[in-house]
Amino acid sequence: MAREGLQIQGDFLAVERRLERLAMVNFTAIHREIGEYILGTVHDRFKKGEGPDGKKWPASYRAKAEGGQTLVDTRHFQNSFDYRERPDRVDVGTNWPYARVHQEGRVIKPRMARALRFRIGDQWAVKKQVKIPARPVLGLNNEDQAEIREIVAEAIRRAIE
Repeated sequence: MAREGLQIQGDFLAVERRLERLAMVNFTAIHREIGEYILGTVHDRFKKGEGPDGKKWPASYRAKAEGGQTLVDTRHFQNSFDYRERPDRVDVGTNWPYARVHQEGRVIKPRMARALRFRIGDQWAVKKQVKIPARPVLGLNNEDQAEIREIVAEAIRRAIE
C-alpha cells in the first residue's frame, strides 16, 4: 500500500536564520520602549487631569481655592514616576508616599488628635475626616494596550527581517 504524504519545499535555511534572530530579540530594549511609552501616558494624564479611563479627576480643594490644577501644584508627584526595564518585564511606578491614596482614594482620619488641621489657600480647615477621591494615574486603557502590542510587533518585525 502506497503512503501518501505531504511534501514541503522551501528555503529552510532562511527560516532557520529568521527563527535564530527571533530568539535573539532584546526584550530589555522592548520593555524600555514600553516604559517610555507608559511614562508619556502618565505625563499626559497629569496635563489633562484625567485617569486611564478618560474620566476627569475630581478637583481638589486646593485647586478650587487657588485656581490651580489638581495634583500638579509642585509637580513632585508627577515627576516621581519612573520605570525599570528587565528582560522579563517592565515595572512602572513611583515611590511618592501618597501615590496609593490618590490612585485608589481613601478616607483620612486623625491618628493622635481629635481632628485634622490643614491649610487651603489662606484659610485653615479643621475636619474629623477627609475623603480623598480616587484620581488614578497608572493603568492601561485600550489605546495603551494597542500601542504596546504594536511596539512588540514592530520589534519582532525588525528582528526577522
